[in-house]
Amino acid sequence: MMPQQSRVAVVAVALAVVAILAGGLWSLTSAPHARVALRSGELALEGGTARVDHVASAARPQHAMPGMGTDNDPVAAGDRRVSVDITLRATGEEPVEFDVDDFSLVIYGSEARRPHRAVLPESVLPPGTQLSGTLVFDVPKTATRARLSYDGQAPADLSIPPEINSDNVPAPTTRTHSTHSARS
Repeated sequence: MMPQQSRVAVVAVALAVVAILAGGLWSLTSAPHARVALRSGELALEGGTARVDHVASAARPQHAMPGMGTDNDPVAAGDRRVSVDITLRATGEEPVEFDVDDFSLVIYGSEARRPHRAVLPESVLPPGTQLSGTLVFDVPKTATRARLSYDGQAPADLSIPPEINSDNVPAPTTRTHSTHSARS
């Protein structure tokens, strides 16, 4: 027969083991989900990522070309449009809900700008899926660097190409050059 002190010690040890196991289980189930390691040009979304695929000067719509009628979607004086092609990925086990108005572009020395227009056909991504689309921003004509962020998360640095035919970029020449020779 075990003395009273030994029984109390065994019960105390058993309770301590149960408490440690319960604490470990609780920490595993309540720990925040591991974040995906971001690469250059990627943004964090709740349960996923947004990758910047391409940044380009946005072409003016045909209805805005000279001689083609009025411009119903004007750009403010001193600004131009750029398009940012992105791919959203749902990397977690839950759907990713997003809102294009939560994207912002900060031009150095300027305030954050919301998308002027977006081409993203959905607002929810099922787990394990991805969606590509385009965000269009109005930026100063001279802008060449910016930071894209989503809902205040860490931003991705972007290079903005200069505007074609603007004051700082020469127009393409009309001369053509061929490296092919004619054979008889």
